[in-house]
Amino acid sequence: ALPISTRLLFAPEHGRIDITVSASSDPGCMLAAWLVGTEHLSADDSGEICVFEIDADAIGASTVARSGVKAHHDPRMTTDMAEVTLPFDAGLPHTWTVIWGAGETIIGCEGVILRRIRQAPEYPLFLLIDLFETAPPSGEYPKTAIVRRVRAWDD
Repeated sequence: ALPISTRLLFAPEHGRIDITVSASSDPGCMLAAWLVGTEHLSADDSGEICVFEIDADAIGASTVARSGVKAHHDPRMTTDMAEVTLPFDAGLPHTWTVIWGAGETIIGCEGVILRRIRQAPEYPLFLLIDLFETAPPSGEYPKTAIVRRVRAWDD
């Protein structure tokens, strides 16, 4: 068998990412952004920073989202997820920020710190942003959310 090459274009071990999005209001949809371990060096490198999970049915004058870290198969981490309340309609543009490294993860939205977690993955992470359909198919298609801007830095 031929060896498989690994090409990581952007997989920081620490840094900052700002994500400006407008969440979907389509019933049964969830917009999510997360950083997850690449696992190319070790299967244990599977931890996740969940920047946000926003269910369409949680959007209103204020919005409830989920945010935190998930250990998955990383024995060095502990899952720590929590609901956070945003004092605005997440269907409108808003910017999330995640800063991680040196054993700490900070997650914020619109300049306000929502979560400060005393752990962080210490290996390369991929950023993923996706719109999920979490209920049986219904309504109009295509389902949409808007990713307006992504900015990322590593040291």
